[in-house]
Amino acid sequence: MTLLADRFLHFALIAAVAAFLGHGGAANHVDPLSSARCLMSIRPGARDSLTTTVLGRATRDTIAAGGGVVDRSIWDRPGHAIYGQIVRADSMLGVGADVVRRALNARRSTEVLIVPWGNSPGCGIDVWRRSALWVSPDSSGLFSLRLRPESLWVSGRPTFDAFFAANYSYADGPYTVGPHFGFLDSTGARQHPTDSMTPAEVFTLYAALLTVAHRGDSIAIARLRAWIRANPSMRTRYPGNQILQGYVLDPRP
Repeated sequence: MTLLADRFLHFALIAAVAAFLGHGGAANHVDPLSSARCLMSIRPGARDSLTTTVLGRATRDTIAAGGGVVDRSIWDRPGHAIYGQIVRADSMLGVGADVVRRALNARRSTEVLIVPWGNSPGCGIDVWRRSALWVSPDSSGLFSLRLRPESLWVSGRPTFDAFFAANYSYADGPYTVGPHFGFLDSTGARQHPTDSMTPAEVFTLYAALLTVAHRGDSIAIARLRAWIRANPSMRTRYPGNQILQGYVLDPRP
């Protein structure tokens, strides 16, 4: 069997995050329409060693969050504050998931804080210039996130940064790709949003995906192949049709 990882997804997200965290003057500061000029692929992010995937339901509460580990030259500007939106987490996987679960159990809460970030024309990290209420309240969403160190959590809530939030989230909102998003199928015809996967369905796909560390793991590969056989419609429904096109799996059982 041949497995081709979705290299664009992995390197676009990880290389950009690595390049723009902790380096002074790393991003150009641009106007509110900057993200429209970034050519990064619009789909949820790939699983990797830096990402926590969270399935949760958004609230209408926002909190000042500061810039976390992002270099101050990117976000520390007069008259601009960094806010996050509170989300009630249902499920999560990836780095830090166990730490967050223990913290939530200790707090007897499911609330986490997700801080959205925008991008510059060159797909670098930039401040989020839109409403901090970036996910529709009381809607479910799937988020590809970077967990902040516990010392930078806000009001004791596990705090995440959503880098390239409009690209790497699957949620209902005015700035995001989500279940409401009509997509083009392989023939170029626009599909109705009812043909899209739910965030919960995308989470099950993420749970089956190979991580970078397990690309050559035969057990992990077999698990993904079994999931695809059990869920054939995910190859034709958005965003499964885009996520799975990065994996070339032969039809052998």
